[in-house]
Amino acid sequence: MTKRSSSVFDDLAPLETTEVEAMYEQVIGRLSEAEETLVGLHVQKKLHSETIKFAVNKLTTAPEVKHDALDELVQLAIQQKKAFDAAIQIRDELVQRLVVPRHRVANTLTDFYTKLTTDDGLSLAQEMEMFARFFELQTMLSIYNEHQAMLSDVNRTRLNLLETIKSVNKNDRRLAQQITQTREAAKGLRNEAGRLRAYLKKHQAGPDQPLPPPTPEMNERLLSGQALSMEEFAAMLEHGGLTDVTQAATPPTSPKEKREPSMRKAAPRRGKRRPSNPRR
Repeated sequence: MTKRSSSVFDDLAPLETTEVEAMYEQVIGRLSEAEETLVGLHVQKKLHSETIKFAVNKLTTAPEVKHDALDELVQLAIQQKKAFDAAIQIRDELVQRLVVPRHRVANTLTDFYTKLTTDDGLSLAQEMEMFARFFELQTMLSIYNEHQAMLSDVNRTRLNLLETIKSVNKNDRRLAQQITQTREAAKGLRNEAGRLRAYLKKHQAGPDQPLPPPTPEMNERLLSGQALSMEEFAAMLEHGGLTDVTQAATPPTSPKEKREPSMRKAAPRRGKRRPSNPRR
């Protein structure tokens, strides 16, 4: 024997209608809160994703941080990225102005110093040119030394930005998990609300009143093509009146006898055989 499946309303049957209505209102409230939380999580996740893209130069402009979605970690990452871009710009301007990198300036300056102090075969013109170049390189090196703190700031800002972006990425994954959990919870609440609404709709419709059977006058009106009201039409559907009318309107017909196809008897077209004449 197969086990009969229980109804989805078995737990609601012993409850009063007012209790079910209270349960429905409570579920609707929880569903509204879940939907609102889900929207907020989506806004925060979008903000985190745009911040990460801005940090890795996939976005040229910083994401807009609204007051209702305030995040201190995101704001810190945006500020550090802007500071890092400013430091990089200052470094590039310095390199473009000095043309020669710092390590090459230091190496060339050491070579010139060694030649000027140890090589005695240099001519006066060569010594003058090397001294002029030496003092130029010495000035360039002093400028690099003055901006050494700036280069340290670039490296420090870069490391701080990397650590902050790691934290933002971690929060982004956490938000993705919360969105999945909240969506599943909202789906369950939505199903429960639909079940309670169906139960209330079923039990608040009132007691079923039997419809009166159709009268012969209704059948005659239907056969004559006249219009029927919705109540009369429902009564005929309830009591099978349409089936009876259809059967009455189409009287049974006896099946036609199958006629055997007549065989055509073809007569010869030539005339009758004439008797042969006797020989004379």
